[in-house]
Amino acid sequence: MQKAFKPTPDELNAWLEKQILCTIATVGEGGYPNAATVAFSNTDNFQFVVITDANSRKTANIARSSKVALTITNEADKYTLQLEGNATRLAWDEFEARYSKHHYAKLPFSLPFKDIPGQTPFVITPVHMRFSDINAHPWELTEYDAPV
Repeated sequence: MQKAFKPTPDELNAWLEKQILCTIATVGEGGYPNAATVAFSNTDNFQFVVITDANSRKTANIARSSKVALTITNEADKYTLQLEGNATRLAWDEFEARYSKHHYAKLPFSLPFKDIPGQTPFVITPVHMRFSDINAHPWELTEYDAPV
């Protein structure tokens, strides 16, 4: 059996750079959860950036409650990062100035979407993160309190 992976913050960032999809859960209308799979980028200080349509349920839900959860899973290596945090809507100019270079370098397939009207970027700042290695028995869990 392989040794459990308990990533340091640098190792976690390296792993995150290889992932492109996450599931974001928002507080939906009436309090029911709403989850959707989206592409994401991340910063070295564990901020996560997603872009969605201004008319999406995600955007409406975040306007009502900034509390979100993300899961990022890699089926091949059986690692998962779960996080709870707060989503902040960014002005497009702020996204362009602070996040776009890395976002588009990591997610070049998203470049054609940037010129579609209504694209809305959000930055998610975690309040807690948990990394799971389910290769280990029992599973190895690594907890990170924000900021990491």
